[in-house]
Amino acid sequence: MESKTMNLVVPDYIRSIIPYVPGKPIGETQRELGIRKVVKLASNENPLGPSPRAAAAVRKALKDLHRYPDASAYELKLAINRHLGIDPGRIVTGNGSNDVIDLLVRAFCQPGDAIVTSQAAFIAYRICAQIQGVRSLEAPLTPDMRFDLGAIAELVRRDPKARMVFVANPNNPTGTYSSREELRSFLKEMTQIRGGSVLTVLDYAYWEYVTAADLPDPAELLKEFPQVVVLRTFSKIYGLAGLRVGYGVAAPEVIATLDKIRQPFNLNVIALAAGAAALSDKAFVKRAREANIQGMAFWEKGLERLSVPYLPSQGNFLLADVRRGMGKRGSDVYVACLKKGAIFRPVANYGLDGWLRISIGTAAENRFALEVLTAESGRNVKAGRSPRKGSIR
Repeated sequence: MESKTMNLVVPDYIRSIIPYVPGKPIGETQRELGIRKVVKLASNENPLGPSPRAAAAVRKALKDLHRYPDASAYELKLAINRHLGIDPGRIVTGNGSNDVIDLLVRAFCQPGDAIVTSQAAFIAYRICAQIQGVRSLEAPLTPDMRFDLGAIAELVRRDPKARMVFVANPNNPTGTYSSREELRSFLKEMTQIRGGSVLTVLDYAYWEYVTAADLPDPAELLKEFPQVVVLRTFSKIYGLAGLRVGYGVAAPEVIATLDKIRQPFNLNVIALAAGAAALSDKAFVKRAREANIQGMAFWEKGLERLSVPYLPSQGNFLLADVRRGMGKRGSDVYVACLKKGAIFRPVANYGLDGWLRISIGTAAENRFALEVLTAESGRNVKAGRSPRKGSIR
């Protein structure tokens, strides 16, 4: 039977979108390559699994699957209030923090407007903007691969249609961050541009993993700067990536606008229950932080033995410069390691073709993945055990 084609009218800004490519799943890798042992260190997931309290809440919520979820997310917002001291009227929930990014662009930007961010910023900002016909302006990174906040402010000042700024702190995929002093100075400058009407979105997806003393608490910034929106997620340290739970905190008028366009049931029954329970699981968060610190030290030491440079990271991942360390493109190292059962993340879509992002796994996962990377490097170096402390360079 002959198939017929449709003459679809698709806007150029939609037609030209390069879809987001997620980390390769373990099952798909096993099927495609016919290998059994596969370790995935590609998507910055919590290797310890979900919060036990969240898992218990999921089991309890199964009996309510025939009911529509609470569109107001009352219990989840109450849990956030207890956790952060944030008034529920300043919280919007999302199907992951990506959902909140999309809501922000749809609510406050029109086709032809612009968002401003940095090169190598989380790619969802650009994609969500492009879907709405909104331009993305990107400032160059500093030589040490951090956001150049001064250059970002200058882009906002120059373009009268710049409506929103996205600053990830720390940033994915670089793991670098802006200090308290740098960010406060930037936000003060932003209040002087067009009457402070440009929203500054601070993405704190990895906040729970932060160890740097000078990385500013987002709650402090919210109190001082009314134009700030803070994004948070349950996909990282709480281990709920598969349920897609996130939220944004902002001024009540911002939240009221977002709620007008938010899908009424954008979080399902299980996600709402798991998110509320996870926030009270302090013991799990502490255990996950400690495991991340140990795993980070292991990878730092391992990469140093391989003479592969890396960026100091405040997340649960490292960005390794395999081009300088191994003389190979990140995408080539990714493919070679994939065939041996270790899934890393190439970041050529961020303009970083010489780099490879490595998520922190369990101790066993880290050892296996480093052995695979070591074999690909051609160096005869044993992976070893996790040291207590790794050097930063």
